[in-house]
Amino acid sequence: MKKEFHFLIYLIVAIVLFLGSEENRLTKSQFLSKTLYFPFVNSIQKFNSLFDLKEKNKILNEKRATQTIRIIQLENKLVEIENSKIEYDTGNYSHLLTDVVGFKGSFRDRCLIINKGARNNVKLDYPVISNEGIVGKIISVSHNYSIVLPLDHSQFKLGVMSKRTHLQGIMKSDIFGNSYMTLIKPGSDIMVGDIIITSQISSVFPKGFPVGKVVKLMENPTDVFMSAKIQTFINPSELDQTVVLLYEKDKSYEEELKDN
Repeated sequence: MKKEFHFLIYLIVAIVLFLGSEENRLTKSQFLSKTLYFPFVNSIQKFNSLFDLKEKNKILNEKRATQTIRIIQLENKLVEIENSKIEYDTGNYSHLLTDVVGFKGSFRDRCLIINKGARNNVKLDYPVISNEGIVGKIISVSHNYSIVLPLDHSQFKLGVMSKRTHLQGIMKSDIFGNSYMTLIKPGSDIMVGDIIITSQISSVFPKGFPVGKVVKLMENPTDVFMSAKIQTFINPSELDQTVVLLYEKDKSYEEELKDN
């Protein structure tokens, strides 16, 4: 019934438009165009425009949400970088750029061989670093070459501390190359993510050189001290160049202590 009613209206409108002279038909069509057709078409256009605007607004909101997430991720990354940023300058120390030319030993007992030796004034216990962190120390010197004991070797030990709290400890590694900060008193202010650097008690390195970051805290009720697993900033086996610091720590206090 509704469809028939619409059809009847369209038929009447068509008949009215076709009646009369050409001038009358033109006048009637112009009248209908202004009073019915144009408002109707204009409403449809506005509706379509509002629909398009709504869709565009939805897309923009999605993009804004994506950008907001991205900004938050970048801000978090910046905070992480700032927290882990270590500033150290070899300008205060004489140093040598060396190439890693070989390895000595196997598996985790492997040491690095570098192409600088006694003729370049390299000495035992000189600290070795890279642009990302400490590498190890010199344990053998020949005329043209030296051997470096890397920080992930089970015989390597180093005085370290938390950059955030200056909490002191000793870093050592197991036979699998896992590194730990030990001799930490239970309840000490240390947490996952803390940056570990060399401390003043190190007998090899100057204070403040980057070592790694804490990735796990371990506490055993039967142990007097707790320990922190460290993810070192460098993997010695991936290095092709190192820097040897021509640095010897002043140990004159040791002689004075012997007299007291």
